[in-house]
Amino acid sequence: MDATTKERIKDLLEITSTTHDTVLDRLIAVVSQRIESFIDRPLQSVERTEYYDLKPRQNVVFLRAYPLANQAAISEVKFATDWDYDTVASENSEDYQVDLNTGALHLNRYVITSYLGQNNATAPLAVKVTYTGGFAADTTTLIANYPSIAYACEEQVIAMWRRRDEPMGKSTRIGDYGREVEGVLRFLPDVVEALTPYRRLRFGQ
Repeated sequence: MDATTKERIKDLLEITSTTHDTVLDRLIAVVSQRIESFIDRPLQSVERTEYYDLKPRQNVVFLRAYPLANQAAISEVKFATDWDYDTVASENSEDYQVDLNTGALHLNRYVITSYLGQNNATAPLAVKVTYTGGFAADTTTLIANYPSIAYACEEQVIAMWRRRDEPMGKSTRIGDYGREVEGVLRFLPDVVEALTPYRRLRFGQ
């Protein structure tokens, strides 16, 4: 999902024609994907299924997409150390609780106390969670509820637009006038500052 719209970018750049729409669409898509990579969280709120490893006596897993709207946003939790989820029943919703703002899923019991007879061995993909989580269902809602994320996307797209002909940077001088741009175009400091509060904390996962 895009973090902003082409119309907002064109308004900031004072572009009124449709000549550059294709290029702007590409830049918005690229920056939106880079934002998701930077914050390590998907923007769009959709139903998704994720699998997590479990260590012995672990009773918390951290979902990748959050916030969640409510506890009912988790539709299914299953545990299977042999990965055969079709043969196991879903956990009762009273047996887990999720922190809506951090995606921390707390279990009221230790699912495993050891794996393959070892207290330190990790059970890979032992828990399956199906849930709906993410910032917003669409770009319009994202802009309304998280304007700083939209701002970050817009600032970076504009910077890339202005350097689209020389992305690596170079020096140009004509008479007494010149311009110098050094290095590749990374995320702008303002963009990093705007996005940093939304970065996912993995807590060892």
